[in-house]
Formats: sequence, C-alpha cells, structure tokens
Amino acid sequence: MSIRQQLERAGGIDIHKNKVTVCTYICNTKEEVKDYGTYSCDLEQIRDDLLGNQIKEVIIESTGIYWIALCSVLTLGGIHVTVVNPKFIKNMPKEKTDKKDAKWLCKLLVNGLVRNSFVASEEQRAFRDLCRMRTRYRNHIGQATNRIVKNLERRNIKLRSVVSNMQTVSAMAIVKAIAAGETDVEKMVSLCKTKLKKKKEEMRKALQGIITPHDCMMLQQLLDDKTHYQKQIDAIDIKIKEHTNKVSKQLITNLQAIRGIGPQSTEIILAEIGSNVDAFSNEDKLAAWVGLAPGNKESAGKAYYSGRRDGNVYLRTALIQVAWAAVRCKNSYWRALYGHLSRRMHSSKAIVVIARKLLRIIYKVIKGTKTYTEYGGDYFIKHLHERLQAKHQTHNA
Repeated sequence: MSIRQQLERAGGIDIHKNKVTVCTYICNTKEEVKDYGTYSCDLEQIRDDLLGNQIKEVIIESTGIYWIALCSVLTLGGIHVTVVNPKFIKNMPKEKTDKKDAKWLCKLLVNGLVRNSFVASEEQRAFRDLCRMRTRYRNHIGQATNRIVKNLERRNIKLRSVVSNMQTVSAMAIVKAIAAGETDVEKMVSLCKTKLKKKKEEMRKALQGIITPHDCMMLQQLLDDKTHYQKQIDAIDIKIKEHTNKVSKQLITNLQAIRGIGPQSTEIILAEIGSNVDAFSNEDKLAAWVGLAPGNKESAGKAYYSGRRDGNVYLRTALIQVAWAAVRCKNSYWRALYGHLSRRMHSSKAIVVIARKLLRIIYKVIKGTKTYTEYGGDYFIKHLHERLQAKHQTHNA
C-alpha cells in the first residue's frame, strides 16, 4: 500500500534543553537538517529560516516543557505547529540520532501519519498553572500538618488520637499554645471548642508529654510554613476567580449540579479541559486523554492485561476525589452504583469506573447536549422490578 504525499513543504523539529534539530523538506528539491541553540534569538532564527523556505507546516515532539516557547514563537510567525506525543511517533530503537528523529518527524507530517495533541490556549495554560500551583500548596500544608503530628508523637503527646482532624480550630489552637511554650495542661484543655469539649478528660491524658525548647522551635517553623502556604493559596484564589468570571455562569451551575463536584473541582475541570470540548470528538477520547480509559494489548487473538492508560494526572486526581465524594452522598445513584460494582471488583477499580462515568457526563454538560439528572439510590431496585415485570408479562403471553 503506497501512501500519498500530502504536503509539498514541511519541517520536523526535535527539541531538547540546549539543542534544536530542524529538518526542512521541499518536495523533489531540498532536504536539509540543521542544528540550533535554544535561546530566544535562536528560536527566532528557526522561525525566519522556515519562513524563508516558505514552510508553514511543522511538527514538534512535546518534550517536557521545552516545546512551549518554540511553539509560541512559530505560531506568532504564522506557522502552523503540530504537537505530537513522543510515544506515538517513536523511531526505531538502537538507530536513533537527533537528525534521524527530525527527518522521521518530517516524513510523518508530510505523509499525514501524525495525530495532533491538544494544545491549550495561552490564557487557559495560565489558568491551569494557577490551579496546579494551588494543589501543590495544599499538599505542602498537608505535609506540614503530618510533620507537626510526628513531632508531637515523638514527645508522646497524643493529640491526633483525640481529634479527628488536625485542621480544626481547637487542634491548631492547642498546637500554637505548645509552640509558644505553654506547659499548663489545664490551659490547653480550655482551648477545646464545640464537640471536643466532651473529650476533655481524654485530652488531659493526651497532652501529658515532655516538650523541649527545640520542639517548640520546630513546631513554630511548621506553623509558619502553613501560614505562608495559606497566604499563597488566598492570593491564587483571587487570580483563579478572574478566570472563572470569564466562563458562562450557567455552565458553572450545570457542572456543580453533578454530585460530588464542588467549586474547586469545577475550577480544575475548566482549567484542564476548558469551557468547550471541541478538541475531543467524543467522551471516550476525553477519557483516554485524562487516563481513565483501559489500555488494549492483544496479540495472536489473546488479550493481555495492560492496565489503564497514562494521561492528565491533575484532572484524573481531581475526578477520583469527585468520585469518592459522590459515592458518600446518601441516597444517590453513585452510592448505589459503587455498592453494585464493589461486589465484583476491588474498591479502587470501582471508583475509577465511577470517575469515568462522571467524566462522560461532564463532557456532555460542557458540550451542552445534556444536563445532569440524579436517578436516586433506588435506581437499580427500580430497574430490577421493571425487568421482572417484563419477564412475567412475556411468560404470560
């Protein structure tokens, strides 16, 4: 089977941290491979050389973050850039060089054998960076909290054994008192608020430990870390709000109507996918891009285990959290579905199935073809009765 050439002029670019290899191809006339640096002046030179050869179509591997700057420079110059996932266009192993890679990329582009990756706009990438940075800061706060517990446990202060959450007002007030050098157990017990008041006797036992000045200093450092990260999160939230204000209020309302999705998960979904899904032909393509689709590995008529695909780890993590929140909602369809699935598979697999189903609904909501409908916790019971009635009617007929 012969493959018809689709482009008369094209460029293939293999990019690394300090080196860019460019292959320029002009049908039946020229094929040249040249190396460049990666400074801004070098990227502008690449653009000028491509335009000098009247090349308006180029292909780049999405290598780390290095392709982003070159893609921006070429796009501003009027050159259409096709960004591809490296694992889809791998060259022959043991025969790889940068020049061969550039030629191979160019050949694939000329013959139309590449699949373009989803490249978000500059504004959406800024939105993504803010949401991802907020997630990292929240993780830092969690790590600092765990280190606080570790320092207290080392001195046999069993605060975590009494309180269910170290982020509560009472728990943090007690930790701040310990860090300030407070040793009077009764004063610290008096800081207990709301439901923790019922555990004062247990709290007295938990706070009987030996704290040294070094421990106080370590606790204060960790508390300062938490305060710093919270200030950063507050500043990022203001910037994120500026991006969400540009999104349709109806779309945000429709997304938050889905069980398990709250304001922050809505922001992550809009940051990672965008306010439209035109880049994905259907919900299954989106699920594969996120990494919630099963992989396929078949040979000689036998199917082998391949696990799920890799994908957008930030959105996948958020959807898994949304799925856990959805299954904890009382009298909900997702809780019933989780119970139905967990009887025949591990809970971690069941939650991935639910996350994928939620993503399919999110796709349709963003596309505008469907709004969320809650079927209720008795959904499977109703369908069981319907099937039994249909079977009974068929039998009587």
